[in-house]
Amino acid sequence: MIQRIIIGIGIVVFIVGSALQGKYITQGYTKFIAGEGYITFMSGLIIIILGFAFNLLTGEIHNGKGKNSQ
Repeated sequence: MIQRIIIGIGIVVFIVGSALQGKYITQGYTKFIAGEGYITFMSGLIIIILGFAFNLLTGEIHNGKGKNSQ
């Protein structure tokens, strides 16, 4: 549940960052990283990655037999 919330927040932040960076996409890399939405864009990607890694970070690793089975 929390993993889905984190991924959802990351997707929203990523979309906002993409919208802010849209005008810089065709202007080269240096203009892209200097754009006004770059931090938002990268934060969204980082939040999405953390959402996918949530189970590993909290120690809830699934091995195919169920949650927290040994």
